[in-house]
Amino acid sequence: MNVDLLDLNLVYLILGGLLAVLGLVLAIYGMVTWLKRGRRIATRIDTFVTTEYRTRDDPKSSPIVPREISGSLFNRTIGSGFKKIGGFLSRFAPQTMLADIEQQLTVAGNPGKMHATSFFAIRILVLMGGVILAYLVNRDLSSIDLTSVALGALLIIITWLLPTYWLKGKMRERQDEIQHGLPDALDMLSVCASAGLGFDQSLQRISGYWETELGNELRRVTREMEMGIPRSEALRNMSDRLDVDDLTRFIATIVQAEKIGMSYAAVLHSQAEQMRILRQLRAREIANKLPGKMILPVALFIFPAMLAVILGPAIPILLNIF
Repeated sequence: MNVDLLDLNLVYLILGGLLAVLGLVLAIYGMVTWLKRGRRIATRIDTFVTTEYRTRDDPKSSPIVPREISGSLFNRTIGSGFKKIGGFLSRFAPQTMLADIEQQLTVAGNPGKMHATSFFAIRILVLMGGVILAYLVNRDLSSIDLTSVALGALLIIITWLLPTYWLKGKMRERQDEIQHGLPDALDMLSVCASAGLGFDQSLQRISGYWETELGNELRRVTREMEMGIPRSEALRNMSDRLDVDDLTRFIATIVQAEKIGMSYAAVLHSQAEQMRILRQLRAREIANKLPGKMILPVALFIFPAMLAVILGPAIPILLNIF
C-alpha cells in the first residue's frame, strides 16, 4: 500500500513539474512577446507623431496603410510556438532522415502545410506520449510482469510508427488519385494535340479545366515553363514530386520523343491507349482479390449467423432427446 502511494505521489510530482515548466515557458514567451509588441508600438508612435506634419495636398505624404494580419489565431500563436519546438527538435535528427521526410511530404501534397521539421516534432511528441503511457502501465514495480512490459513496449512502438503510417497512407491516397486520373488526362491531351494545339497549349488547357491533384500539378508545370524552365526539366520535377510509375514512364517517353523529333499527337495517342489498358487490368486485379478478402468477414460474421438460423430450431429437439 505504501509503495502504491509512493508511486502515485511520484507520478503526481512528475506531472506537476511538467506543468510548472510548461507554465514558466509560456509565461516567459508571453512576457517577451509583450515587450516586443510594446517596442513596436512605441516605434510606430515615434514615426507618426514626432515626424513633421504633412498636409493632404502634399505630394510627398503617403497614407497610413494598416498592416494586414494573415493566418488564423491558432497559426499565429500555438502554431508559431510549435514551429519553434520543431526547429529545436530537428537539430537532433539526421539530415538524411529530414530529406526523406521532406520528399515523402512532397509526394503526399504537404498535408497541413507541414515540413520535415514539423513532422519530426510531431513524431517525437507522439513518442513521448507513448513513453508516458508505458510508464503509467508499468508504474507498479511490485506487480510488474511480462504482459505489462510487452504492452508498454507495444505502446512505444505504435506511437513511434503511427505518424509514419499516416504519412504513407496520405502518399498512397494521392498517388492512387493521380494514377486513376492520368488516362483521362492523356486522352484530353491527345484530343488537343490532334486538334492542332502544341504540347504547352494542351497542358494549359487541361490544367485550366481540371481542379484535381493532377490538374494542380500540370498547372504548376505550366507556371514553371512560363518562368523559363525547360519543358523536360519541369516535367521531371513533376515526376519527382509525385513518384507515380505510370507518370514517370509517360514523362520519359515525352522527353525522348522531344529529343528525336517525334510527333506529339502520335505519342500521346499511344500512351493514352496504353494507360487505359493498364487501368482496366488494375481494376480486374482488384476484382480478383475480393473473393480472398471476403473469406474472413464471411467466416466471422455471416457463417455463424447462418448456423444459428439453421441449427437453432433443432437445438430444443436434441435437448429433449438426450
